[in-house]
Amino acid sequence: MSDKSVSILAQHNQVQLVRLAYLKEYSQNIDDNHVRLVLAQAMEDTQEAIARVSSRLRQLGQAPGRVLEEADEKLLRQSRARRGVADRLQFVRQGLKFQLEWYEARIRDLADDPDTQAILVALAEQTRVRLASWDNLMTDMKASIKS
Repeated sequence: MSDKSVSILAQHNQVQLVRLAYLKEYSQNIDDNHVRLVLAQAMEDTQEAIARVSSRLRQLGQAPGRVLEEADEKLLRQSRARRGVADRLQFVRQGLKFQLEWYEARIRDLADDPDTQAILVALAEQTRVRLASWDNLMTDMKASIKS
């Protein structure tokens, strides 16, 4: 139980730390106050997700890691390659969509660890809400939404 849970939770935090990094970069480089506010909300969600998962890792006797692997550096490079606001919004949206799919897959993998599973269920719902609000933002800004 705990080895699988620890692996999933560590992977989660690794990706979330990269997400937090590029959300901060985007926020610092976008002049639109509304977009900056939505980015701040996404950063808060990400920080909360990291904190919840870190707490669970500590309960399982593990230290939450902060090491970025090569794949994570690749994701950070991809985020930095986005130039326009619409392209950056689409990149964040795609990340939210992938994150929701990841949660849904891992929730099934954690049937033998209901405590960790419950955390991922809550984070999946939070991501679902954030994705819907992100789609509304993109619609308001007349930015195209690519599935």
